[in-house]
Amino acid sequence: MNLTHKQSFMENIKLKFFGQLVEITGVTDLHIPFIADTTALIQSINKTFPELKQSPYRLAVNMKVIQGNVQLQPGSEVAFLPPFAGG
Repeated sequence: MNLTHKQSFMENIKLKFFGQLVEITGVTDLHIPFIADTTALIQSINKTFPELKQSPYRLAVNMKVIQGNVQLQPGSEVAFLPPFAGG
């Protein structure tokens, strides 16, 4: 891998989808160009996968579940987590 490819890869954001969200998106992992925050990310992802608007989910940024808008960094990992039950 050359440096240019590595730099380009690090400027992306990695998205991970779980459970029923995989059925909606058809993917488990997706790399997208850098987006500054989670609000802009959700707007962008809803354009690509409009069915997500109808599905409840939470976001985790770099393995931490978040609430509200969070700033992203190049190389961030954002997980889309469906509702889950547990005991």
